[in-house]
Amino acid sequence: MKINRFPKMAALQRFRAEKLGFDGNVAKAVGMAEATKYAIFKNLSYRKRVESEKEHVKKIYLGKKNLDEETFRIFKLQALDGLPFVGNKVYTAEDYDRYFSRYDEKVRAAIEKWAENLIKNCDNVVLENETKFFNLCWKPHRDELSEV
Repeated sequence: MKINRFPKMAALQRFRAEKLGFDGNVAKAVGMAEATKYAIFKNLSYRKRVESEKEHVKKIYLGKKNLDEETFRIFKLQALDGLPFVGNKVYTAEDYDRYFSRYDEKVRAAIEKWAENLIKNCDNVVLENETKFFNLCWKPHRDELSEV
């Protein structure tokens, strides 16, 4: 079975969040939110992405007064009631489990084992910095495990 980048990013971000001390259910939510965030901005140029992010944040703040920027500061995610908020949606562990339910257990286990092993070998200084994480953990390995 071919594996695209989305489930690998979701699993990688989940284990990143766990290593940084987030609860398992919150870490799953962060995994889905981060993968979604990357997917949203994947095809936009840098300038358009920065403008789009600013505009998106303005719209969100106009509608939601309880968003906080500190809970998931490391991930550059906003939070609503302690869970990550991206694209006008709050993500939960159930979103992660529902997404991965499309894969059989062997494939899910392979993706999660791959992600967990990568995160074990990443220094916390790298994990705490979005740019370093992207360039040192994600980019060199994103095309691994393209098939299970």
